[in-house]
Amino acid sequence: MRPNQIFRRAIVLTALVAALSIAGKNAGAADAPGCKDPADLKRFAGSSIVLCARRDFAEYTLPTGPSIDYDFDAKRAHFVASLGLEGRLTQNVYAVPPGPSSVEVFRNYKVDLADKGFRILFEGKQAELGPALGSFFENMGPGTQIWGYSPDEARYLAAVKEDGPAKVYLAIYAVEYHDGYEPRFSPQKGQVMVRLDALQVGELTNRMATVSASDIAKGLDQNGKVALYGVLFDFNKATIRPDSRPTLDEIAKYLAANPGQKIYVVGHTDNVGGFEPNLALSKGRAAAVAADLTRTYGIANDRLAPNGVGLLAPVASNATEDGRAKNRRVELWPR
Repeated sequence: MRPNQIFRRAIVLTALVAALSIAGKNAGAADAPGCKDPADLKRFAGSSIVLCARRDFAEYTLPTGPSIDYDFDAKRAHFVASLGLEGRLTQNVYAVPPGPSSVEVFRNYKVDLADKGFRILFEGKQAELGPALGSFFENMGPGTQIWGYSPDEARYLAAVKEDGPAKVYLAIYAVEYHDGYEPRFSPQKGQVMVRLDALQVGELTNRMATVSASDIAKGLDQNGKVALYGVLFDFNKATIRPDSRPTLDEIAKYLAANPGQKIYVVGHTDNVGGFEPNLALSKGRAAAVAADLTRTYGIANDRLAPNGVGLLAPVASNATEDGRAKNRRVELWPR
């Protein structure tokens, strides 16, 4: 073989190795530690997860209409339409290899969701999404400024897949990076970034053990109060959820066994949303519990004194979701 042929083959081989190295990096780029795809959902080819968050039980607002505005003090967005949900939440930020547009990436996600039986609840792009959707994702979960600073080619959809009582809700927000400070990774101008939030509802059981009538008696006697985490409410409402019934049964059982006992029913909240709304919410929830005990079990009104203290008596830090979950509770105090 002539020297020039050897040289040319060496160049071709070097280029091929480099190409394979790039393809391998794009196809199998290391995900951030502890991050993985939600069950049965595909990512765009070559993407890597650069940020993620996961909570076994969380409250979540799913935008199903354009955004109206964003309250940066309360860290709360307002939408033309939205769903208040609770469930197991996975939130991933994907970096797509440079090259594809947000249109291409978004269409690929839509095809995959259709194949898997998801139904789209809302879809929009750019100005159709309103002025604050980027701020919503920037300030919630694994947030990053790129969501709020790169709206020009933004695309969003909300979808749901129903399987009997179980449901999976998705929020997918794709942008082409334009601006926004992000020290944890370095996207290139025009590179597509995808935020995917998946919420699984209907299959979770209450991880807080139902307090028994004897536990209530013991707590009131030894601690002067008992905290109840099995009384659950619709998101941001005073409507008692049906899966609260086992705990309400135990409260009624205790009161029936102790006919002379009068109690305070005290509502507590986390600090999300501000003082006055949470105070009103805690009072409404306490009143709902007292009303249910009277209506369903025949407990006399004068034995129950409902009230609420809102965010004033936390038992854990409101800086984490686990802490906020512990602060959202109903307590019984003896009178």
